[in-house]
Amino acid sequence: MKLPRFVRQIGKRVVKATPVLRRHFFSSTDYRVLSGADEARELTASSGGWLAERTVMRQEHAYQELIAAMAHGEPRLDLRVAAEAVAATAIANPSVLDVGCGSGYYSDVFAALLAGGVRYTGVDYSDAMIARARARSPLTAFEVADAIRLPYAAGAFDIVFNGVSLMHVVDYPAVIREAARVANSYCIFHTVPVFLNHRTMFLRKYAYGAPVVEVVFDKHELMTLCREAGLRLEREWPSIPYDVSEPTGHASTAETYLFSVLTS
Repeated sequence: MKLPRFVRQIGKRVVKATPVLRRHFFSSTDYRVLSGADEARELTASSGGWLAERTVMRQEHAYQELIAAMAHGEPRLDLRVAAEAVAATAIANPSVLDVGCGSGYYSDVFAALLAGGVRYTGVDYSDAMIARARARSPLTAFEVADAIRLPYAAGAFDIVFNGVSLMHVVDYPAVIREAARVANSYCIFHTVPVFLNHRTMFLRKYAYGAPVVEVVFDKHELMTLCREAGLRLEREWPSIPYDVSEPTGHASTAETYLFSVLTS
């Protein structure tokens, strides 16, 4: 039986007003600006947010609903943009390294939305994430690995795809350099939160109930780091709305970038 609208509205207000409830029911909540990279590193070291089994299961549940909608012909904007970025490389059946793969849901996205498919490998620093990815897709290659020290040779993959994980790594310049090193042809940084006219900021938020670090980038700084790593911007797409003006005082958005790897 469907509850009356006013009852649902009251329930929603109660959830939003109660920290333990809103952190349980919302995937992202309770944003707070951090003082800088040092505080962000301390939070990353102490919280273990992405390492917890509970976080893994809650994230997977959220993406199961998105994958189901995609299977019915209704892919969310960010999933469609991810496939468009890979397709824009014009490489048939490319080898793709998904850095920060979580439970491997982008392997499903590429299989469903790319006619030629990809040769997919997923890596994540969380043992719990990789364990779940292997349980979901036992025939797919998944490895535990750190985005700032990838265990692959230079140029090992046609495309390095960073799907919504760059924002969670404090040492993001190293992530960019490693992606450029391992990619033979292209790097894709997907759904990156950026300020168009403000410096990079570090935030704490609760993701699926766990405290994690989130980086919102100065777009100019991000583009400079990519150029210095030997990448050239080829295309960019708007992704799902992402505005953190309430905690930061500055409007932000989310974008996906396709970079080609420049040969020396």
